[in-house]
Amino acid sequence: MKKFILMNADIWTGSPRQPGAEALVAEDGRIVHIGTSAEIAAEIAPGDEVLDAKGRRVVPGFIDTHVHFTLTGLGHLVINLDGVDSLQAVQERLRLHHERYPGDSLLLALNFQPELNPQKRFPTPEELDVACGGRPVYVMDRSAHWSAVNRAAFALLDMPADTPGVLRDEAGQFTGVLTDQANTAALEQFWQLFSRQVGLKTAIQKASHEAVRGGITTVHALEEWPSVPTLLSYEPVLPVSLVIYSQTRKVSAVCEAGLRQIGGCGSVMLDGDFSPHTAALLEPYTDAPHQHGTLYYEDNELYEYILQAHLNGLQVALHSVGSAAIEQLLRAYERVLREHPRKDHRHRIEHFELPAPGHAERAKKLGLCLALQPAFNHFWPHHGEYPSVIGPDRARMVDPLGSLVKEGLTVAIGSDSPVTPMNPMLSIHSAVNHSNPSERVDVETALRLATQAGAYLAFEEGIKGTLEVGKRADLVVLSEDPLQVAPERLREIEVLWTVNQGNIVYTAGEGE
Repeated sequence: MKKFILMNADIWTGSPRQPGAEALVAEDGRIVHIGTSAEIAAEIAPGDEVLDAKGRRVVPGFIDTHVHFTLTGLGHLVINLDGVDSLQAVQERLRLHHERYPGDSLLLALNFQPELNPQKRFPTPEELDVACGGRPVYVMDRSAHWSAVNRAAFALLDMPADTPGVLRDEAGQFTGVLTDQANTAALEQFWQLFSRQVGLKTAIQKASHEAVRGGITTVHALEEWPSVPTLLSYEPVLPVSLVIYSQTRKVSAVCEAGLRQIGGCGSVMLDGDFSPHTAALLEPYTDAPHQHGTLYYEDNELYEYILQAHLNGLQVALHSVGSAAIEQLLRAYERVLREHPRKDHRHRIEHFELPAPGHAERAKKLGLCLALQPAFNHFWPHHGEYPSVIGPDRARMVDPLGSLVKEGLTVAIGSDSPVTPMNPMLSIHSAVNHSNPSERVDVETALRLATQAGAYLAFEEGIKGTLEVGKRADLVVLSEDPLQVAPERLREIEVLWTVNQGNIVYTAGEGE
């Protein structure tokens, strides 16, 4: 029987029954004793794995409720344009990667933000050709809701030229910019192509290391269906636990695979995002009064999808950013649950970024769960680009974390990696330091949203989320106490050790 012992810790258990402790004992991955170091020292025997926390703060293992897992792993193998603020610098970074990895295979670049360069645009197909010699190039915006390709990359897509979202200029010429359905198709097809180039195993290993380095012990992995079988085959040997949400409409296939969750973003999302004007809004965009965004489902199509998943006992999770998409999803959930009531369904809405008045109350009444991403506000504060795009009044309503928590909705947090990093301390920092002071939460609330709330969202609150006897020994040792440091320093706190089911799966400085 494998035994793990944590000693000399300052444990925040997350449980009101025993809020604090100094030490714990786990056998075969489950906690069997929590108490003082003096009590537990007597239980140490030769061969036990003992972790001396040296007085550090220990919290339950973090749960990231929204991660594109294999996409995140592949993202470590592509060109990162994070913070690049000029088109010339974009071209230079692409050129260097092309020269380092010569050939004619597809090049991918992530985290481009067109608003950072003076021209406020994507590179043109011609500029991409100059940088990479005509090689296929795909440049994805940080939000993943619009992108740019050159003609060589576009030719690789199995997609008609008139697909909605293939943008052209006033003269009808191809601009290389993709939004709406065109962007969704490109995202799915290019990542599948790239995963074949580099191998899913490598991507899964990269994503797993990134998770445990951030103190994450469970990931809610939102995956396109083609990668799900591979992910399932590797899951037993990974250092992080997975809850897989299959981004597919193949309800029967998900059931046959023994999974209980379906949906997410990607090919099943309801709308897009604000910057490309594809987030579906009830009222028009301020800077584009003729646009309301895009709904990717017809009402009855969405109802039938959710109905079939619901009748098969699945938990549904669907991306809804704008007020019109949230309204459409609420109506579908209301109809399904009225016709076929089911207790404790825990159906989810992902993002819930710009709800309209009354949406929160309806979501609460339905018993819906909300998976939110506080770091969106860190990278896109409400006073940044939003006032010009949707107006100052609606801008103040974006990412309403504090309001939803105060109203008593079931909320948990995550990253939407690779859109924002798989870094729970950044998510906690963002929740506590929201750019709109009225939407901030306190540190202890943020910790609960990153731990026990995430367990609840996946029906795992009986085994995860708090450190209690009988639950899994999933825990994190931190460099500083988040309950004591200044709020503006929360993101600086480092993970020293990550323990998953009584196994030390990450130690700071090892294998970095």
